[in-house]
Amino acid sequence: MLLALIDFSANTSPIDFMLIVSQWRLFLQGLVNKALLFVLTSAAGALIAIPLGILRARNTRFVSPAIGAYTYVFRGTPLLVQTYALYYGVSEFTAVRDSILWIIFRDPWSCAFIAFSLNTAAYVTEIVRGGIQSIPAGEVEAAKASGMTGCVLLTRIILPAAFRRALPIDLRPETSSKFW
Repeated sequence: MLLALIDFSANTSPIDFMLIVSQWRLFLQGLVNKALLFVLTSAAGALIAIPLGILRARNTRFVSPAIGAYTYVFRGTPLLVQTYALYYGVSEFTAVRDSILWIIFRDPWSCAFIAFSLNTAAYVTEIVRGGIQSIPAGEVEAAKASGMTGCVLLTRIILPAAFRRALPIDLRPETSSKFW
């Protein structure tokens, strides 16, 4: 009955449903690849973004503007353009084709992984920076007054409070819709 329905709809629709049914393994493999790419690029983007967000929140003279330019460019250009630029643009340089980097940049999956990770890192960097800058100065001063040094202050006070403040922003659908 189901195949008859699919066959009927295939005859009346511009979509070839029999092709979809006959190639279901490829569609399933594509779904698994997409889920794997989503998980790996989210993790890689977060690992890149946390140190960048910390450095961006410090407002140092040269580092903060450089990270700001990175986030401006990656948040301001479409992800598809970034992926095409990485896959098609980098291969135009003979220095890349003649080096060990060509092993990475000739593979479309690797280029998608790099582009998606850098794009995710740009968004999450600004979320982490906003979370760090939203911490009241009194909390940081109280921790310093109790004798906490920079690393302990960062890991015990600043980052946990920043993540609690930034997590609701990171869970908004607009920030994760590029993968779905």
